[in-house]
Amino acid sequence: MQTVTVAVAGIDRVRREGFERLLYGENGITVLSNAGPDDEGGNDHTFASRRFGQRAEVSSFENEVARIRRLRPAVTLVNLDMCADEDLALFLSLRSMCPASRIVLLADDAVNENKIIQALEIGAQGYLENDAVEDYLSRAVQVVGRGESWVPNKMLGSIMDRILN
Repeated sequence: MQTVTVAVAGIDRVRREGFERLLYGENGITVLSNAGPDDEGGNDHTFASRRFGQRAEVSSFENEVARIRRLRPAVTLVNLDMCADEDLALFLSLRSMCPASRIVLLADDAVNENKIIQALEIGAQGYLENDAVEDYLSRAVQVVGRGESWVPNKMLGSIMDRILN
């Protein structure tokens, strides 16, 4: 199995670290992060730690894009909040500045399905609902890391309708 490097993009540090924690110790996944795992060293995982300081002269948004650009992950996880336009802007900037990284969107049911499909049309390779993250995050990262797509089955009809129209 080929190792997939993954980074979590997002200005909400607590949420980002939660997603990272879910991936630590997963076989075939290297988490690129600013901090180490919260374990006792008992997991036989691959972990790459990077040292990045915040640049004071730019916004936290720009710092986040620069951080992901330096990490160069194969897969980038991006949270897409229901009403946070900055999440969509972050996604668009990452698509532009980090074109080699495959993006998986993480969002809850409240996010408009059209917003998700639009992001998939623009270049996201996957989408995972927040309530399924614990069960499927590792698998979604590995699938997208291989160049495939990941979307919930219940969205396939809407995606096909959009393609056909």
